[in-house]
Amino acid sequence: MSIYFLPIGDETTASSRLRVYNIVPHIKNSQIGVPQKYKKGDTLVIQKTPAYNELERAKKAGAKVIYDIDDYYWDNPQFLKMIDNADEITVDTELKKEMILKKWNNGKRVTVIPDSLDWDGTKKEVYENKGIIGWTGYGNNSQYLRPVKDLLPLTLRLITSPDWHNYLPDPDCKVQARPWNLEMVDKHLSECDLGMYYLPSGEFELCKGMHKLLKNWAIGLPTYTSPMPDYVKAMKEAGVGEKYLVNNKEDWKNIKQIDFDEHCRDYALKYEAKEVANLWKKVICATDSKS
Repeated sequence: MSIYFLPIGDETTASSRLRVYNIVPHIKNSQIGVPQKYKKGDTLVIQKTPAYNELERAKKAGAKVIYDIDDYYWDNPQFLKMIDNADEITVDTELKKEMILKKWNNGKRVTVIPDSLDWDGTKKEVYENKGIIGWTGYGNNSQYLRPVKDLLPLTLRLITSPDWHNYLPDPDCKVQARPWNLEMVDKHLSECDLGMYYLPSGEFELCKGMHKLLKNWAIGLPTYTSPMPDYVKAMKEAGVGEKYLVNNKEDWKNIKQIDFDEHCRDYALKYEAKEVANLWKKVICATDSKS
């Protein structure tokens, strides 16, 4: 049996890196890309991209198809078609699973596989008050910070793409930017005093996973977040309660430097790629057993 992963992007695409490129080295007989010809018993994992023709080609040859969707895209007919026709669905959060099952209660198996830890090993060694809050993400997602940017008591460091200023105007110059690249993002974060992730309570945003929080925790960066389901889950399971949660928008003006709790790093390391790969193996074996 061969296992093929078809990602939506390359290693610089966050979801592909966390859900494909980090995982494949830990799964025997797996590779990135599709074969010229599938065999009965093969498995194809399609990561988010609506590659219906490839899904159909694999199934006609007797291969099983797992569709991995880690964003709330199922209001788009292309993605809905993939969900409807795959043998199994994987998602990154419990809320996504609940939402899919609620919308399509058709007996299809939906399994939660969290993102793998996205960390290069950089650790924050020196804690000093530089007055900098770190945030990373795609430039367009900096728009999420608009409601709270002017409330923040410290300078905001964005580690992001150059187009960020199109989405987060900064006339008061309280933002410093660093270019995102895979080799430097963890170092740029480790130089900050705090991390932060604010998201509004929309359906799309509520589904977001915890991988950015886990990166900060692995680095050793104390990180405040809004009370999104996966962030709350992580803090509860790490045993740190709600001390890093900011429950109301106005409360962002009161955040301050706080000690890093080592329980957070211990928790983040549970999501190393080799550990998450074991969850993929279980899903792949369970899917294969139905052939």
